[in-house]
Amino acid sequence: GPSPYLNDELIASKKLDESEVEQVAADAVRRMPHVFRVYTRGQLLSGQLLEDYIRVAVRNGFYRQRSGDLFVIPEAYYIFDKPPGTSHGTPFNYDTHVPIIFMGPGIKAGEDYRHVAVNDIAPTLAALLGIEEPSGSVGRVLDEMLQ
Repeated sequence: GPSPYLNDELIASKKLDESEVEQVAADAVRRMPHVFRVYTRGQLLSGQLLEDYIRVAVRNGFYRQRSGDLFVIPEAYYIFDKPPGTSHGTPFNYDTHVPIIFMGPGIKAGEDYRHVAVNDIAPTLAALLGIEEPSGSVGRVLDEMLQ
């Protein structure tokens, strides 16, 4: 998959430096065809990433306790081991853009083409229902679509 795990037991038994093994593995993957970027666990933990929207997507998808040791991003419009198409697994706009539709009482009629994040849905629904936002909610209320 796009987030392989390294064999920690083997690395320890050979007395290898884990960050060096990560880097060698990442360098090997970067030489493969159709690879756009590769990040290591160490880079994510230390914040050593380019400052762009792809970094944000990778960082937001990283979960320290369960994520893999490498994060492989294929080039745009390429899916490893599948026919061309989309998977919603890359940080590119064509793969992350999913329209949302709000209908009903309290919603303005019309269309809006501004960027909306998935985490904006829960606070907006909470506002419509007149209830408290979920704890841990980090999105914004989509005021522009409320009456």
